[in-house]
Amino acid sequence: MKLDHEKLDVYRVALNFAAWAYTVCRTLKGLDRPTRDQLVRASQSIALNIAEGCGKIPAAERGRFLQIACGSARECGAILDILERCGTLDSEAVCTGKDLLVRIVAMLTRMIERGNQVCEQESVYRYEEDEGQQEGVGDLL
Repeated sequence: MKLDHEKLDVYRVALNFAAWAYTVCRTLKGLDRPTRDQLVRASQSIALNIAEGCGKIPAAERGRFLQIACGSARECGAILDILERCGTLDSEAVCTGKDLLVRIVAMLTRMIERGNQVCEQESVYRYEEDEGQQEGVGDLL
């Protein structure tokens, strides 16, 4: 049995990114420690906010948590930019992480945009008088 958030592809991709970030963070030492800690926190925040948001009933509240998750994903992207610019990570590693982040942000953005919409499949309702006699209320009982 799975919790609601575990059924979401965006949650699974967020977990993959967090695992990837942990692998990268194991290589960061010395001056890079604060950045490492921030990357760990922000990568965890993505998955944690997706999970917490899925438990919220009002769409606005759910959307708020998804927006926080999206912000954390963007923060991770900026951290990767900093690590690359400082020569700590090579561009191949950064591209790997950013590919996951781009997917996460795209999925979260779609979820946020759809969160305030009521979706119902279009149905055709019609009433045809030609089909026999209309039943009175007494006829239905």
